[in-house]
Amino acid sequence: MLTGPVGTAEDPRPPNVVLLIGDDIGYPYLGFMGDPNVVTPASDALAAGGATFSHGHVTAPYCRPSLRSLVTGLHPVQYALRLDVLMEQRKREDGFDAMPSGEQARWRVLARAAAMASFDTLPSLLRSRGYVSWQGGKWWEGGYHNGHFDQGMTRPWDMSLFGTDGFFEETMGNDGNRLVRETMEPLFDFIRGHGDQPMFIWFGPQLPHTPFDAPFTFRKYYAHKPLSESAKLYYANVSWWDDGVGRLVDFIEGQGLYEDTLFVYVGDNGWEQDATVEYKQPHSTYRNDSLFATGGLKGKGGLHDLSVRSPIIFHWHGRLPPSFNDTSLVSSLDIVPTVLDFADVEIPAELPGLSLRPLLEGGGDIRERTAIVGYSDNRRSLTNVMGEPAEGYYVRTHRWHFIFYADTGETILYDVTEDPRGAANLTQDHPELVVRFKAMIENWKRGMGMTERVAIH
Repeated sequence: MLTGPVGTAEDPRPPNVVLLIGDDIGYPYLGFMGDPNVVTPASDALAAGGATFSHGHVTAPYCRPSLRSLVTGLHPVQYALRLDVLMEQRKREDGFDAMPSGEQARWRVLARAAAMASFDTLPSLLRSRGYVSWQGGKWWEGGYHNGHFDQGMTRPWDMSLFGTDGFFEETMGNDGNRLVRETMEPLFDFIRGHGDQPMFIWFGPQLPHTPFDAPFTFRKYYAHKPLSESAKLYYANVSWWDDGVGRLVDFIEGQGLYEDTLFVYVGDNGWEQDATVEYKQPHSTYRNDSLFATGGLKGKGGLHDLSVRSPIIFHWHGRLPPSFNDTSLVSSLDIVPTVLDFADVEIPAELPGLSLRPLLEGGGDIRERTAIVGYSDNRRSLTNVMGEPAEGYYVRTHRWHFIFYADTGETILYDVTEDPRGAANLTQDHPELVVRFKAMIENWKRGMGMTERVAIH
């Protein structure tokens, strides 16, 4: 058991860190967030015993750029701009211009994923403190080794699938996405073999992400509730994800490591699926129906609060006092510096996030945000489940949520304290706020070095 401050002579070993990533979990659809229907006992227990920030926000409304932030601590725009420089350099080195067009396409896909190896990541930064690392679940950057993980489930891509329908599943994480859905033994084997070392674990099962195929073990919770069919399917997948979390926490406790482990929960993006709203139609498939495949229009892929908000939990039994913080605006960008702080690893100056350790430990000062500015290169579409190219920004304050699509001029403003789902657009009522928030966006863009639309996928 850890008994002294992290990094002291009395306690030379830093905590194990388990990053629990919900894949498409909307912030309202968890028991500890007040949902009366969704069954999530493991998540509820972590929240009850941990420090929970109910107004956390992620860096993108869809998975790949959001996950890049979780492993590097960089904003997706920072990552993409640096990636573009790396790609141009490697094009020259590999003779890209002389390649046939088909080979160029293959090269581009592989090179963009392999470039992750040129970035500092949590596994590489934690290695200086003796950490060993493991990856399982959603992972878009080729094999786990590209993220500097020591072990993992996602193998290098099978390029014989390139150009086929199966290649999308391959790039999502291939064998890594068997985690929880099919097995947890690779993770348990890793823990068994490294209990004497500090561990970093990337736990990102493809859940509750489609397909909505939870077994009856979880569907039974919802079979007789007055819910829409799409809600029953989605909520059952949420419970399946939660069960995986519970099994992992129980296994760690059984190995005698529970009190030595910092659990961190965050979603990768938002979702919209209220209890009685029906998205499943007779014709619906995951390919042809955007509402069924990606939830409501204000969720995944959009820029509403539902699109980018996620609770963030830090749970370290006996070390962090339980709390429920419903006022602080925190970001998934804060996770990497906070983990590094607890591991006694120097936080790189380039990281835009803040260490939340002072808030978590209940003392000290922290420069709390008054606003979060966000960006997406994508817009929801009813005809394309992957969305359409866009240049969209949002500003979230304690009271207001402002959306601005620079490519079309569309603006949306709503009061999240009175209208959390953004039913009423108040831009005409508050033109002074529109001016203020657009100025904040321009200032943020200058800070990012952003002069035009940036593709963050």
